[in-house]
Order: sequence, then C-alpha cells, then structure tokens
Amino acid sequence: MKKKLIIYNIAVPTAIGYATFFLLFYLYQKLFFEYRWFAIIPFTIVTAFFIKDNIREWKVIKQQV
Repeated sequence: MKKKLIIYNIAVPTAIGYATFFLLFYLYQKLFFEYRWFAIIPFTIVTAFFIKDNIREWKVIKQQV
C-alpha cells in the first residue's frame, strides 16, 4: 500500500511532468535554436513545483506512518 502511494502520488506525476517538459524543450530547441538558454526558466519552474509537491506528499506519508 505504501509503495503504491509513493508511485502514484510522487513518481508518476514527476515522470509525466519532466517528459512533457523535455518534449516541449525539444520543440523549442528546434524552432528557436538561438534562444535555447531561455529553456532554463520553464525548467526551474517545473523543478520547483515538483520539489514543493513532493515535499508535501512526503509530509503526508510521514504522518500516516
């Protein structure tokens, strides 16, 4: 039960988010090669969101244990 909770609430959304980001990054790199360093901005936003979301999930899991 605990392992499924971790997989569904933390690992799957993180994997989907990063897969979406890298798909968009690839398209952005192909279309706007000269400005590819701008991709750092959405990467930091996505990373910060997932770190914050995962910390919240870990707090919930720790309370259940």
